[in-house]
Amino acid sequence: MNQKIWFGVFFITTLLIISAFIGLNQSSQLRFANEKIATLEKQVETHSNGDARQKLDEEPKEQTHVAKQAKLSQQIQQLNEKIKELETELNKDTEQEKAKKKVFLTFDDGPSPLTNEILDILNKRDVKATFFTVGNMMEQYPEIVKKTHGNGHMILPHSYSHNYGIYSTFDTFYKDFAKVENVYQSILGIQAPPIFRFPGGSTNQSSFKYGGKQFMPNITADLRDHGYSYVDWNVISGDATAISNKPDKMLEQVIKGSQNKDFVVALFHDIAPNKSTVKILPAVIDFYQKNGYQFRTFRDVTLDEMDEMVKRGIVNKPITDR
Repeated sequence: MNQKIWFGVFFITTLLIISAFIGLNQSSQLRFANEKIATLEKQVETHSNGDARQKLDEEPKEQTHVAKQAKLSQQIQQLNEKIKELETELNKDTEQEKAKKKVFLTFDDGPSPLTNEILDILNKRDVKATFFTVGNMMEQYPEIVKKTHGNGHMILPHSYSHNYGIYSTFDTFYKDFAKVENVYQSILGIQAPPIFRFPGGSTNQSSFKYGGKQFMPNITADLRDHGYSYVDWNVISGDATAISNKPDKMLEQVIKGSQNKDFVVALFHDIAPNKSTVKILPAVIDFYQKNGYQFRTFRDVTLDEMDEMVKRGIVNKPITDR
């Protein structure tokens, strides 16, 4: 009996030990398997990331270079197309500029208190003009000179004295001319440009009385040789003639004189008592604007414009013995 019991106990114990061993082994295997799976998953993840990085890092250099070249070529092509567009627009603007009608408003013999009224009108209408000023008047009204220049208008010499006696000899002319240039520089602090207007214009006959008929042909040639340009006009307002007190007649004369002209240099005066000039100026501006004229000045005159005025006998008109 006892032997059977001991045998039973031994048998059960053996089974338990075997079961425990088997369980322990299975647990170890499971743990090992789990660890292996984890390791493999980690390797897969690492490998995947590595492949991605390697794919980027090892992108063929030749392919990258070709792509960059293609992109650069595309940008260059786009830039070239833009340049062509800009050149086309620029040429179009240049042609339109050449074709557009132009007017130079010019005022002689000032400055004077009347100049301020003219400036008010011009500035209000955003129109620039050229003022051919007399030296002794500049000395009387230096602040008006500075104001005129500061407002963007052009100031050019028109002799110092406006005395026709300057046409007696070269010496008398050049002394007067040097004097107005000195006054110009002393007031504005800049050298006078080599552009001016003769008292009475280049074809004046007042010079006959002083220097004879040869004086103007000789002095104009000498001035041109020294790099100076002289400016006349092709439209006259009449504000220094018998109709100066008739604004309607003056305006009519300006309009009539501008007919069939695409290049106008209009003559006015800004000295008292020429109130008629102030009265008609707004209407004059309206006329030129409505008829497609561009307002120009000798402050920003172009070489092409100067050449055109030379061709038309407005600038550097050849003077012969009359």
